[in-house]
Amino acid sequence: MRIILLIISIFISTQIFAEPNVLKCKKKCGTPDTKGEFTFQTRLSMGPDKWGGNITFIEDDIAISEAHVVGINPERKICCTPKEIKKAAEDWKRHKDNMYIVEGNSYQGKQKIIGKVLDIAGRANGHPPGYDLLLLHIDRDCKKCQKNKDIKIVPIPLANTIPEIGTKAQHICIPEKKKYGKGIISMPHTLNGMVFGAKTTQCSRQIIKHDGVDNPPMLFAGCSGSPVIYKECGKNVVHGLHGNGMDEDKIMYEILQLVQTQKEWVQSQIFEWTGRTDMLDACDSSGRRSFMPDQKFDVSQNGCQKKKIKDDEFIPCDLIDLKNAINFPW
Repeated sequence: MRIILLIISIFISTQIFAEPNVLKCKKKCGTPDTKGEFTFQTRLSMGPDKWGGNITFIEDDIAISEAHVVGINPERKICCTPKEIKKAAEDWKRHKDNMYIVEGNSYQGKQKIIGKVLDIAGRANGHPPGYDLLLLHIDRDCKKCQKNKDIKIVPIPLANTIPEIGTKAQHICIPEKKKYGKGIISMPHTLNGMVFGAKTTQCSRQIIKHDGVDNPPMLFAGCSGSPVIYKECGKNVVHGLHGNGMDEDKIMYEILQLVQTQKEWVQSQIFEWTGRTDMLDACDSSGRRSFMPDQKFDVSQNGCQKKKIKDDEFIPCDLIDLKNAINFPW
């Protein structure tokens, strides 16, 4: 048995991981977003090469992704505070003065800058079930954004609850090259894998078995940080983020970084950056909901343990019925 835990991204400046020998998609991997349904999906554009990972707008000025897309190795660096993240993020240290956001359908060609990264925060404390999370504060009115100010970005809320096993979902990604799909693409997913965590990161990860049956072959195309979304209260919400996984018997097992247990942290960071005491919500009639300390969350919220999470510490999530969930391949 061969098990590899890896970060799926060619954009980490400090390391390059070889693609494992698994079932994978090689071209035309998804459906292009011709109707503008997923404008929340964008990409970073850094340095002279204008490269960068997938990021997802969850507010007009806030985006979410995974920490390793800015050059953090969660296995080596334990980061729970903005100061620690910025100290560990190699790409932030090199490109913080010219780290931009580009509209998703323009990334593969003539890039349209729609924002500049003002600040970052994150959580990174080891391979799954440890964290690999990044928040970005975005200036949509930057100098280089002016000619693209009319481009509309509709942010997507974070999910409130863990969906039941078998829920239909979609993976939204902007591939690095057009051969995988032009601009923003969507791929069907079925959320039928084990949901788990560690003692201090409970219900924060879910397995996606990319076997070409219930879920498509694995897409290695710079999709780290890209979201898996589903319908909650009839509206699209972010369930988790692609970017970590393992291979076994020539099948890739993606391990989504879930967001439902991170909303307290996200809300507190939004408040610190903007002073706002609420955030987008799919189920509230107003479209927004306050998650400040006097409000209750739909699921228990996790803190950030300031020591590396052991990658053999797997605790099944007790919030949903896992009887029919696909388990680990060993």
